[in-house]
Amino acid sequence: MTGRFTLASLMSIALFACSPAGDEAAPETASQAVSASPTVLADTVYINGKIYTVDESRPWVEAVAIKDGKFIAVGSADDVAAVTGEGTEVVDLAGAFAMPGIGDTHIHPGLLMAKRAFCALPGTFHEPTEEQIIDALKECIADYPADREWFIAQGYTTPAMDPATLTREFLDKLIPDRPAWIEDESGHKGWFNTLAMEAAGVDKDFEDTGVSFFSRTADGDLAGEALEGAMNPFLNVLPPFDTELRKTGFMSLLNEATSKGMTAVGDAYVFDVDLQAWQELKQEGKLNQHISLYLKGNLGTAELTPVEDLLEWWDSYDLPGHKAVKLGMDGAIESVSAPLVDGYVTASDKADPLIPAAEFAAYIAQLDEAGFQVKVHAIGDGTVRATLDGYESVIKSNGNNRLRHHIDHCSLIHPDDYQRFVDLDVSCTIWPPLNAPVDYNLGAIKPMLKPETWSRMYANRDAWDAGVRLVNHSDAPAAAFWPWWGMEAAITRGKPGKPDAPKMGPEQALTVAEAIEAYTINVAWSLLVDEETGSIEEGKWADMIVLNHNLFEIPESEIHNTAVQKTIFKGEVVYQP
Repeated sequence: MTGRFTLASLMSIALFACSPAGDEAAPETASQAVSASPTVLADTVYINGKIYTVDESRPWVEAVAIKDGKFIAVGSADDVAAVTGEGTEVVDLAGAFAMPGIGDTHIHPGLLMAKRAFCALPGTFHEPTEEQIIDALKECIADYPADREWFIAQGYTTPAMDPATLTREFLDKLIPDRPAWIEDESGHKGWFNTLAMEAAGVDKDFEDTGVSFFSRTADGDLAGEALEGAMNPFLNVLPPFDTELRKTGFMSLLNEATSKGMTAVGDAYVFDVDLQAWQELKQEGKLNQHISLYLKGNLGTAELTPVEDLLEWWDSYDLPGHKAVKLGMDGAIESVSAPLVDGYVTASDKADPLIPAAEFAAYIAQLDEAGFQVKVHAIGDGTVRATLDGYESVIKSNGNNRLRHHIDHCSLIHPDDYQRFVDLDVSCTIWPPLNAPVDYNLGAIKPMLKPETWSRMYANRDAWDAGVRLVNHSDAPAAAFWPWWGMEAAITRGKPGKPDAPKMGPEQALTVAEAIEAYTINVAWSLLVDEETGSIEEGKWADMIVLNHNLFEIPESEIHNTAVQKTIFKGEVVYQP
């Protein structure tokens, strides 16, 4: 597919391209240019490719040259020949398709990976049955390290589970000898046994609220699931994960990202206990992505981390990226913890934003003044509106959204709010894998919504046409790390691999070019690194991927079969199967 090319052959191509036509004077040859001026010579050049740059001024080129990790020439064979010397490595792409490295603004190394170190259960996109989930859990129990004080796992999908299974009674039979805490794939609920409940210090007298509650038995006792803020008592007593285990967990997800072509990511919940691990990974030179860390502003409740604490966390460590904070303003539609403009299908179901409006706006102003970019989890259109309300005053006061505060998930946007996104320059981080008609959508979300509201879920086409900047994210490992599966879902609105199956909102499909933009330069914009990466342009870091096929030439239903042949980060090949 790709191979070495001799310097002599490359120079002959360049000389042929520059041969005179008719009586016109021949342009200066590449060899003459090299000898006539002190041209900087490339470390590596890639030639003979179909390279999509995501640069509007020059979307397609055939060759690039790299020096000290950055692109120094982007264009034709002639262009790269001018910066090719005897010591330059020449790689022939042999017609292969290449493009900028893709990105994901919202993954969870910190929040979830240490919990998955010894047991990761199959979730939504594998569409497991309850039997398969329980079988996987039993395998984990059999192999779980005996010296671990708690049994900790992550990843089950709620729609596949019978409520009668997600009980303390069921889990006590499987794990009677130590506290057990098993989070679902979303990170918004956890399944616990009786020993874990006792360790957390909660009982039937816990006062449920709309944002912090338990599943209950008929007599009001705690049944076995903690939802949203009710998870915090358990999280507070889990045994601490040591730095080495955190580093192993983080790198497991980041290495997977590298293999999928990811060269820019955001960790969407970072806690103070994660910072030492991130510092060591950076200083050890193990990070092969542009990484932004979003420090925890709140988690499942209205309790906010003081800005002075966030500044202390940031200033006390040598961390990758820029100052940034993650806030949660709602939970999820299926747990009736995401506010909706027009309400749920059951009139008695309602939710309020996690953080009251005045408190939220004041906190955003403090964070902005301290230089923190803000990322907000908002799924319901009521929460999206409340978040825009909170952003509005500080953005208008600044005259612009200088720190690029944004909204993640925004699965449901009221049409009246599209123009507000545009006017405030707030991006919407979309969830491409959920653009497919998976059981999670059809079985857990659709029944909760009025038909008109359901018709507006994941309305990417409407948002794009309104001028909203759409940005890719996966929420991995809360959802499967399948970027190309997700890209196909966003483009076809069908289930990847099943082109003849029914679509979900096909009128909301994006084009291939639009999806690539959402996966590349828009991610870079959201992570504040678009001047450095996200497109293939001279002066930017040489972040590029080579794929097994051309995304513009294959049937859209084949995009999920995309495989990365090379991931190049800052000029170095960091993945090659």
